Amino acid sequence: MLIPATSVPPSGWNSFDCYMGSINEEQAIANLEQFLRKLEPAGYEYFCLDAAWYADGDQKLNEELRKVRQNRKMHLDSFGRFIPSPVNFPHGLRSLADRCHENGVKFGLHIMRGMPRPALERNTPIKGTSLRARDIYDPDNFCSWCKYWVATDASRPGAFEYYKSVAEYLTEELTVDFIKLDDVVEHPDHVALFGKALDSVPRPVLLSLSPGAQDIWRGSWKQYVPYGNMIRVTADAWDYDSTNLLKLQRWYEFEELSGPELWADLDMLPLGALQVTVPESLPTEHGSARQSRMTPIGKKVMMTIFAMSCSPLIFGGDLPQTPDDDIALATHPGMLECNRNGVVGRRVSLMRHIDVRKAPRKNDPAHGWLGIFNLNEDPRHVKLTPDLLGFERIPPLRDVWGGFEVPVGPDGVLELYLQPRDCAFLKY
Repeated sequence: MLIPATSVPPSGWNSFDCYMGSINEEQAIANLEQFLRKLEPAGYEYFCLDAAWYADGDQKLNEELRKVRQNRKMHLDSFGRFIPSPVNFPHGLRSLADRCHENGVKFGLHIMRGMPRPALERNTPIKGTSLRARDIYDPDNFCSWCKYWVATDASRPGAFEYYKSVAEYLTEELTVDFIKLDDVVEHPDHVALFGKALDSVPRPVLLSLSPGAQDIWRGSWKQYVPYGNMIRVTADAWDYDSTNLLKLQRWYEFEELSGPELWADLDMLPLGALQVTVPESLPTEHGSARQSRMTPIGKKVMMTIFAMSCSPLIFGGDLPQTPDDDIALATHPGMLECNRNGVVGRRVSLMRHIDVRKAPRKNDPAHGWLGIFNLNEDPRHVKLTPDLLGFERIPPLRDVWGGFEVPVGPDGVLELYLQPRDCAFLKY
């Protein structure tokens, strides 16, 4: 069953940034235990495994096989649906889902548009029909970056029934509460088809939509609203301070569209321990095992952007190895209060180097939050008059991160000194 809206942006943990497509049962349980201790008390709700939960082996094996254009052994059932790897998950995924649910946490999985390549190769039957995988195959709209899924033609008989069977398996057998549907934003017909399939099952499921190789087009937004709850508006955003400028731009482009019916998603939080199973001797395109490369200023700016834009908060680091400082940023009460206010901040002024955003409190616009961002690589001493901040007179201000009062000059002007690419996150 589709969830029509969420009053606050979803929040949780996802395995991709730290394990890519290689997480196993032991690693998942270790992260769940830390999730329950570190994130769940702050209101984080979803625990999600990303790609390849159906593939045997670790990331080292995956990279070795990719170099020779091969894939790890993958498992699917008689109806062409991927099922959990018995090697990586000897107790299956239902036991992990049960463990989540017993602790009040919701469970999620990643899948792709289309169907598994092995289903096409075996020409597996489509449940509830006399059709088979090759009857719905689309050779012209394949994913450019994932070779073990193939495209299906949404207009062909059997395409809906296949998606419905996937929705039934995931919700009834694995009891998922969250589905990340990838490589789909450029295909609104598949979003609609899968959304209708998901709406045909009784279990409520949050649907996250991700793009392929291109960015989402703003003009297509209304086509996704009936089906999705969150939609990626950036490509994969890794642990570089420079991605904050892209996040600021995407936030501005979608500030009038994002909201409870469909949240604009600025991708995961690349905090903590990343790529933890990748040795330095065998780096992937995203590097090897490390702590987040973002600077303290970059992390603070990123969290300010996520708070004020009401982007979903999906933590990406391996929780057992993540420093407490990164956890503290993601669970900061003042940051969460702004994000869960559920009102997307909007730009109120843009000078050459200073971008000012404002997010009023829901049902109480006399209070809210300001984000003042230095876009320049040099430090800036800025003077901000009331009109540049969206006020007739600047009200009392408090620094969210520092917890101190921010004085306004006797002339009614706010003066700030901002480090390069830094920001002020203020509550008014």
